[in-house]
Amino acid sequence: MNIAAISVLKPNEEPILAGRLNGKRIFLRVLDELSALDGPATVILDFKPAEIATSSALSELVLPLRDHLRSRRPPAYVVVANLADKVAEELDDLLSRSGEAILACNFSKPKNISKARLFGRLDPKLLETFEMIRRKGETSAVELHDESAGNGIGPTGWNNRLAALASKSLVMETSHGRTKKYRPVLEIA
Repeated sequence: MNIAAISVLKPNEEPILAGRLNGKRIFLRVLDELSALDGPATVILDFKPAEIATSSALSELVLPLRDHLRSRRPPAYVVVANLADKVAEELDDLLSRSGEAILACNFSKPKNISKARLFGRLDPKLLETFEMIRRKGETSAVELHDESAGNGIGPTGWNNRLAALASKSLVMETSHGRTKKYRPVLEIA
């Protein structure tokens, strides 16, 4: 899996992300920088230079970028990195209010990822499924169904949960013949 790290701010920009227009501008710049992606990738959206970010800027950047990159073929998975405390608080609040979640981590080049964690809020059933995938490392809907026989959830129900987690960039989907397997985008300690 390729890792593409992109800074949300250029070196000469102010360390404050504020306003919807600024969020949209950064979204478009990041898309332009990622136009050369030719395979599945984890996109590290590096907030290191940002000291403050408003909900309005984040709402035009983070989730739209995640959704756009997940819909492309091959997909890419967005992870936010190096969040200052104020940025982390604002993003976590935005995600929690909207019932969304995303992975966050600390990142340094070349590809050093540490302190991976979940930001925002997941539905309890999706959180349970996410935890099961984390424990297993990689799984499929059929495997989850077989392991949890008797709980009333069929393979289609498990598949829906797995697809929902993939749409949030929390797990990555790979095809193995006619079977889809899912594994965490990042290992969370």
